[in-house]
Amino acid sequence: MKTTVRSTLLLLSPVLGLMLTACDPGEPAPLSADLSSGQSSLALTQTEFAALPAEDQYRVTNKLLGTFYRGVAADEFFDLRRGDTDNLSVIDADVFDDVRIALNTQLSIQVKQAIDTEIDGIDDEGNPDPDVAKYRFDRERPRQIPLARIKEYPISRDLFVNWMAYFLTNTIMFSPATEMESSFTIDAQRVFRFLVARIDAGDTIRSIIRSNLGSLHRWRVSRSAENHALEAYELYLGLFDTEEDSYRGGIACKDYYLTDESDDYLIDVTDFPNTEPQLILNDYFVTSCEDLYDVIAGHPAVIPRVTEVIANYLFSGRTQEERRSIINQVVAANPETFEDIFKIMLFSREYLLDTERPMSFEENMLGLLDRLHWTSESNSGAIGRSIFVNMANPASNSQIAMRPMGWDSMSLKIGRLPDVPLDALSFANYHKAMRESVLRNINAYTGVGSRPAGLIYDDSGDVKPAIRAMTTEGFIDFLFLTSVMRKPTDDERSALVDIIVVDKNYTNTDPVSGLEVIRDNLFDNTATLVFDYISRLPEFYYFKRVGGNS
Repeated sequence: MKTTVRSTLLLLSPVLGLMLTACDPGEPAPLSADLSSGQSSLALTQTEFAALPAEDQYRVTNKLLGTFYRGVAADEFFDLRRGDTDNLSVIDADVFDDVRIALNTQLSIQVKQAIDTEIDGIDDEGNPDPDVAKYRFDRERPRQIPLARIKEYPISRDLFVNWMAYFLTNTIMFSPATEMESSFTIDAQRVFRFLVARIDAGDTIRSIIRSNLGSLHRWRVSRSAENHALEAYELYLGLFDTEEDSYRGGIACKDYYLTDESDDYLIDVTDFPNTEPQLILNDYFVTSCEDLYDVIAGHPAVIPRVTEVIANYLFSGRTQEERRSIINQVVAANPETFEDIFKIMLFSREYLLDTERPMSFEENMLGLLDRLHWTSESNSGAIGRSIFVNMANPASNSQIAMRPMGWDSMSLKIGRLPDVPLDALSFANYHKAMRESVLRNINAYTGVGSRPAGLIYDDSGDVKPAIRAMTTEGFIDFLFLTSVMRKPTDDERSALVDIIVVDKNYTNTDPVSGLEVIRDNLFDNTATLVFDYISRLPEFYYFKRVGGNS
């Protein structure tokens, strides 16, 4: 069975100095690190993972996968063939290392092309064919295709690269800021494709920043020479009191300017370059904009600043002091690429065991859809073939649109705020989307009828044998594991059994065991009832601390 799980992960399964100037927390202890595999002394080891109770192993695995919008279903993680939820056993004891290995494994060109073809639909002449595409896209496709690839690529380095690029385009460092009149959807496409190509090639953080600084999309956001310098200090060095330095940097960059709307907001030159060296940041003389770019990309504050920006999202639930300590430890491992930083953080004990934070909408919904065995072929309303149009188009009025949740994609000049918006309106939209579009939408997960196999039914429309073997209490356990990655408390289970057995009469008494079991045609109703309760639990919207750390 272990070989099967590993093969599934690797092939086509959907489961799987100036450092912080204002608040220097002191010198970090040196760390050993194997950054090629993402391992450091911060990392949770396979041995430590295996020592966790089975439920905690499941929660940790889905916390890791959920961070990049994926998940593993309970019936693929636990051996539930006999319907037993009392004594949970893990199918693949090495699943944690399997994920680590998979994220370092590149897909073949043929496999990736086959998936891309399935996503977009390609006719015999090599042109996109929406009629056979797995997903529908619209004019905002650059915001949507990253999510489709993240959803469809197997757990692999290719998925990870696309997720990192999407993550970064939603930060202040690389946001295409399409809310601005001088920036367009094509700029979102350019930034994302630039990041995918450079991260995939293993380019360093410094070289990626150096190349981005002179790009058209960066100039379309900064718009003037002086502001271009100011934003370079802010975005990549974390320096925010640079009025004089910005003025001098603007002089160095004065040969470049952004044309106005009538000339399509393009970079042009004056033919009057600066010739007088300008002192910036107390230590560096720059004459041209190219000199400025070299200073920024080579500055000692770059790696601490980039680490800080990423950590503020992934560790948003931690205190400022705790985040400073984590940032220092990551920087001390001497990461050179974005991949180094993400792997150190995501595989760390600090993240997987000790961090509790709200899940973003993508993390929650897309991870849950994996655990529900959802596919786009399901007739699932807002979460059908147009799911990513409905989520990411800024003009979408769908129930699952992210803009009304305060979670715009690739839009805001300052990027997404690190903390998931939980104000009354944003969270009301988030909750309603999860409750009505997913948890109470039985088409999203049951698999009945002409739809592919789902959570409850196989592809022939029959109740899965493992589900049929479950008692009423066991089925409730299964639904809790699937959605909140824990079993219900005794009180929750007892109250739900009363409603299902007594109030709703959804069960029969098994003549052999004498136990209550769900009637074949009422698994959908039971799931909807239980999921409706779960949708109201605050923990459903959080990555929780794990085990003894809870």
